[in-house]
Amino acid sequence: MNMLRRQFLVTTALVAASFSLSFAAQAATPKDQLVIATNMSSMRGLDPNELNQLEAAEIVANLYERLIVLPADDITKPMPGLAESWTVSEDGKTFTFKIRSGVTFHSGNALTAKDVEWSLRRLVKLGLAPSTDLRQWGFKEENVDSLIKATDDTTLVVQTPEVWNPNLILFSLASFSTSIFDSKLLAEHDKDGDLGREFLQTNDAGSGPYSLRTWRVNDLLIADAFKDYWQGAPKMRRVILRHLPESAGQRLQLEAGDVDVATRLSSTDLAALDSSGTVEIQKTPGFGFYYLALNQKDEVLSNPKVREAFRYLIDYDGLSNTVMKYYGIKQQTIIPAGLPGADDANPYKLDIDKAKALLAEAGYPDGFTKVYYATPVTPEYEVAQSLQANAAKAGIKLDLQGGDHIGKFRARDFELFSARSGERLPDPHAVLQSYATNANNTDEAKLTGLNAWRTAWDVPKDIQDMVIAAAHETDPAKRKELYTKINKAYLESSPALITSFLRTDAKAVRKEVKGYVGHSTWLTRWDTVSKGE
Repeated sequence: MNMLRRQFLVTTALVAASFSLSFAAQAATPKDQLVIATNMSSMRGLDPNELNQLEAAEIVANLYERLIVLPADDITKPMPGLAESWTVSEDGKTFTFKIRSGVTFHSGNALTAKDVEWSLRRLVKLGLAPSTDLRQWGFKEENVDSLIKATDDTTLVVQTPEVWNPNLILFSLASFSTSIFDSKLLAEHDKDGDLGREFLQTNDAGSGPYSLRTWRVNDLLIADAFKDYWQGAPKMRRVILRHLPESAGQRLQLEAGDVDVATRLSSTDLAALDSSGTVEIQKTPGFGFYYLALNQKDEVLSNPKVREAFRYLIDYDGLSNTVMKYYGIKQQTIIPAGLPGADDANPYKLDIDKAKALLAEAGYPDGFTKVYYATPVTPEYEVAQSLQANAAKAGIKLDLQGGDHIGKFRARDFELFSARSGERLPDPHAVLQSYATNANNTDEAKLTGLNAWRTAWDVPKDIQDMVIAAAHETDPAKRKELYTKINKAYLESSPALITSFLRTDAKAVRKEVKGYVGHSTWLTRWDTVSKGE
């Protein structure tokens, strides 16, 4: 065995052993370490240009940095990150960024505008799911080299093919997908032109406050504080993430003091911890929704009255007080609360008789039978079970099947499907692009990034036109007016994507932990964390 490889394995084993012994001896986490219980089951790698999942996003948010920062307490206000300043041309198409000097990567290489240029081009050229953050503004593999350029070591110029509201561009450059890589390091680890993809599955090439020490899939991740971080070394010398997929296990270890933060807890465990007095329950509002998708290729489900009937089979109030207490806020309109054009109207409620009447009007007085796919995790599955029970009372038999069916949803190979979305930009366009645009409804178009396409819903043209117009609009008052109209039109269209709850991400944090703050775009930072006595 290679000597360096043997040394690495021995070091990793010693770290894990000392970690386990410290818990056994202390029954509390060390003062200079943050321990997070999480579920790593869906984590496939740590490449910011590939992942699209909350837990992994939080990790790369601390291994890497981005041009723009969106503060957790005011995420609609772009602030300097690796870009210490920027200007926008009069025509609204050219963004010039002054790149911060004196920043080093974990390798010791200096960060320059050339690294930024390479990183943003890489995102577009790979063309994976996160690339939507730039591709949606017109960046393509064929044009990105001419549109994103470093003119010197501290200047980056980004030109957009069309004029968009400038905040949309800035918000995108604050996303985890636009993290900045050490291009020299990845050039050394390029394998057959993969731009470092294989290397980044288990390594980092960032400049963030933490560097990756080790990661064992579905087991353990250790990140060490980067002592040369340009904003100063973090107080937590080490952050450890432990794979604890069961809610009960996370709760027990949190109560015992073996972990500092627990995620993906059941509503029951969250309620118990909430009443304990030793734990703070954080509920961070997001920009996604819990939704029910009805495949419009299906003759029955494409009937507008059938779609409307399902609106009356969701127990909004009952779920609000139980399984969704910590995981969602009742919302039936499409623009997330707090954003321009949002409306707090919730006109629907559980009404079995109303649903039956609509089904009869649609020509299905005796109901029908459909297969219903749902993700078997909290709270999605409990919501699905509630819908199944209510539908049965209206004569609809739903064959509820748990499992990982997202692939079938993306391929339009389903009848009913429910899950939650995770749009990240703090702007109405993020949700509306996915839920309310579908420029080409053919199978061949493969617009798999759009929920509307996945549902085969031919979105009314007036709604789509307004969505695009609002994204281009630079006048805030006019944008708000457009979004108000879209919100109303979407609700009245009996959409194939039925929203019920605005997503909130719940975490339980021990009270001695200070500065661990949930972030609506999944960029929770660890370098702000300290522990009280």
